Amino acid sequence: MMELTDIISKIVVVIHVIASIVGIGPAFVLPILTSSAKTGSQLRFVFGIMKKINKFPKTGGITLIVTGILLMIIDKMGLSVLWINLSLLFFIVIEVIIIGFVEPRLKKLTQLVMASEGEEIPVGYTAAMNKIAPLEAAVHVLTIVIIILMVVKPV
Repeated sequence: MMELTDIISKIVVVIHVIASIVGIGPAFVLPILTSSAKTGSQLRFVFGIMKKINKFPKTGGITLIVTGILLMIIDKMGLSVLWINLSLLFFIVIEVIIIGFVEPRLKKLTQLVMASEGEEIPVGYTAAMNKIAPLEAAVHVLTIVIIILMVVKPV
């Protein structure tokens, strides 16, 4: 029979995995949506969706941190395992990139897009997206590395 800590650990792992899907999924999908918009109205529609979906990565990210810390406590690992330390470091880097660089630029870009009218792509949109794209790519690479570390768990 399973011990209570094993049951709690498995429940926390399930929540952790669901939070990663909820938190990470939009980060991979939204750039595809924005790049597929070819008219002003499509762009406004996509940015409207983005405003609604952007709540999920924040909630997922917070849940990931909380459940990750709980798992470290439950499994008595602490910060003694290299893959956990690297995952935390990369997660912090991701948050700095998103909160410090991507979100402020996206906020300005959203205002530009939503204030635009007609079917023309707003002036300055492409240049602004070109500044955001490498940051999003870095977030994607680091996210994939974290997923690999979480699955492989190298010693």
